[in-house]
Amino acid sequence: MHIFTSKETVTPRQQRISELKEELKNCERLLKQTEMLFHMTVEEDLIEARIYELKSLAKVRDYLIGSIRRLVQTENSETETVLT
Repeated sequence: MHIFTSKETVTPRQQRISELKEELKNCERLLKQTEMLFHMTVEEDLIEARIYELKSLAKVRDYLIGSIRRLVQTENSETETVLT
């Protein structure tokens, strides 16, 4: 994780990227916890619920990764445009 110093100017986009990365870490932690719970579950109805949770968290993770990539690509494109 990049920590911004007081001398650096943090753009709203950089701040959003940082927030999304933190959300991604939390999502991945929840995914690991849910996987552990899934492996410990023996009740059939709960197994289905755990599968649903895993799929849901995987979709959230994919969304966060995609959002981060788009923001980083946009930032890189804008930087290249300024440099040329």
